Amino acid sequence: MVWERDVVVEDICCRVLISDEAEALLAAKAAGRVIVGCLGEDGRGQLPMADYLVESIDAADGRYLERVVRRERGLPWKIAENNRLRLREFTVGDAMQIPEEPGDQAADRVFYEREKLAAYIQSQYRFLEYGLWAVERKRDGKILGKAGLTNCDGNGYFELAYHIFKPWRRQGYAQEACRMVIDYVWEEYKEAAKGIYAVVEASNYASAGLLQKLGFSLTEPGCSGARHRYCLCGPYC
Repeated sequence: MVWERDVVVEDICCRVLISDEAEALLAAKAAGRVIVGCLGEDGRGQLPMADYLVESIDAADGRYLERVVRRERGLPWKIAENNRLRLREFTVGDAMQIPEEPGDQAADRVFYEREKLAAYIQSQYRFLEYGLWAVERKRDGKILGKAGLTNCDGNGYFELAYHIFKPWRRQGYAQEACRMVIDYVWEEYKEAAKGIYAVVEASNYASAGLLQKLGFSLTEPGCSGARHRYCLCGPYC
């Protein structure tokens, strides 16, 4: 069968074709359309031409299709927002807003060098569907820092990381951004998320205090010496 759904993303309407028929998907893909393969409840479909697959048409809801369209059209996923902030994927154009700061490492330079940021977006977001996201001030679009997930240990524990740029520290942005990341993990991964952990320098009392405000507890396993590991158990544990 063939289904079509209209998806509006940033005032642009895109018609998505969803099908369990290989020929229909191939024809639509050749025409430059956004496609989603439907495997069927038995999961036996063979649809290698489709980068996105659902088990049934019911799984292709509005939220899922919006994400597919955004990924195919090169638009950032919106992760979460509150009254002051928006958490979203980085775009290549964001590199112009990211300041160089003393002590930056190679991982930090990724975000203010356009080619490296483009590669990060293509690999990290597309294949893992998580990473460090832009912390954007809603009222003016200013990027204040980054926050997100940098690892999953294979046992359902995600690593939280954040960095607010120096001019905007001590204004509550870090706590708000980290709270949005935490809520996203519980909502997105549900029972599969056993917990969230963060690793900080033992001397970084500000980060340790922030993690404790967010409900994290200091744990012994996993770190030693100058670094400490904090963990927050999931709601389904």
